[in-house]
Amino acid sequence: MKKSGFTLAEVLITLGVIGVVAAISLPILIKKYDEMVTVNRVKQTYSILSQAYLRAVQDNDDPKFWDIGTENSQAGADKLYNYFKPYLYKVKDCNKIKRGCFADNYKALFTEQPYIYQPDGNSTYAGGVLKNGTVIAFWSIGSGCKYSDGYQAYVCGSIKVDINGKKGPNRAGHDFFNFDIVYYKGIKASYVPKNQRSSKYGEYCQYNDPSQYNGIMCTGWIIKNGNMDYLRHDVSNKN
Repeated sequence: MKKSGFTLAEVLITLGVIGVVAAISLPILIKKYDEMVTVNRVKQTYSILSQAYLRAVQDNDDPKFWDIGTENSQAGADKLYNYFKPYLYKVKDCNKIKRGCFADNYKALFTEQPYIYQPDGNSTYAGGVLKNGTVIAFWSIGSGCKYSDGYQAYVCGSIKVDINGKKGPNRAGHDFFNFDIVYYKGIKASYVPKNQRSSKYGEYCQYNDPSQYNGIMCTGWIIKNGNMDYLRHDVSNKN
């Protein structure tokens, strides 16, 4: 009886095809996995901060009545952080951000230029490292929760979040995100007032826009949509 089988050439061709398919698909799968990890970490951090906010309010009244110093001051940042600290669990203090909890230089979403908000070495931020490795920095608007120009009344401050510390890419909208502390709503993904943007996400989460501000509103996209599609196409006019 004649036995049939694959020739060496056929086996090599098959392996070559498999190798080509793997070379094409694996980077895509890895990228998708990395994005899924980022989305989950952002949502996890959002939950941690939200729960801490609720407990801080329960024990210390509405943040509008908190003593959080003056706008854009180290003392104010320290005070705001200290309201949250007891409820963040196993946080490593990094009150003087210049100690190096954050990376040295963050870049905006689609540019090699520095991102407009740099926490490292900034004396107006105070924060620490969460148990999951996320680094957080608080910035205070000051007692009364109102910007001096009044356009974001009821916001008490912001929280800069790096989900993986100094590990790259250290870029807004990739691993560096922003939340706002809104005294009657809690922790919210950072936003820009309607009178300062042309659409829901606009130039602050804009595909291929080189602005130094680009990336600040991508936090809102992740929380709402659970993906990072803004890295691949324009989402500025989508909900």
